[in-house]
Amino acid sequence: MENHPEVVRVVMVDDEEALCLGVRRIVRSYAVAVPDVHVDVSFSFTYFTTGEDFLEAVEAGQVCDLLLLDLKLPGINGLDVLTALSRDHRDLITIMITAYATFDTAVQATKLGAYDFLPKPFNPEELRYALRKATTQLILSREARKLAEEKRQVRFNFISVLAHELKAPLNAVEGYLNILRAEEE
Repeated sequence: MENHPEVVRVVMVDDEEALCLGVRRIVRSYAVAVPDVHVDVSFSFTYFTTGEDFLEAVEAGQVCDLLLLDLKLPGINGLDVLTALSRDHRDLITIMITAYATFDTAVQATKLGAYDFLPKPFNPEELRYALRKATTQLILSREARKLAEEKRQVRFNFISVLAHELKAPLNAVEGYLNILRAEEE
C-alpha cells in the first residue's frame, strides 16, 4: 500500500525570534513517516512572538495542528494561551518549551492539554524527536476518528439495508393477506 502525504501545520509562540527562525529551518526540512497508517508528513511553519498575537490570529482563522509554546512570554504567558485554547476545545497538540519548568507548571500545563515538554536550550535532534512523537500521535488520532466515522457510516448503511430487506417480505405478506381478504368478500 502506498503512503499518502499530509502536511502538519506547526505554529511556534516564543518571544525569541532568532530561536523561531532556527526552528523554522529545522521544521521545514523535516519529514515524518507514520508507517502504521501509511502517511508521510511534511510540515509548514508559522511563528508569533506574543501570545496575544497568536490568539488574535487563531480568532481570525489561523489553523494550527501542532503548537510549540513558550511558557514565559511577554504579556500573557503560555499557560494563559493554553487556557484560552482549552476553552475553545481546539483540536491540536501542544509542546511546551521552557527553561523554567517546575513540577507545578508541568501539572497545570498537562491539565490544560499540553502533550509534551521540550526544555530550553534544546538541540535539533531533541526538537525532531518531540515533533516525531507528537506528529505520530496527531496522525494516529486523526486516523482513529476517521475509522470511527466510517464505522458509524457502515452501521447506518447496514441498518438501512436491513430495514429495507425486512420491509419487503412484510409488504409481500400484507399483499397476500389483502388478496385472501378480497377473495373472501
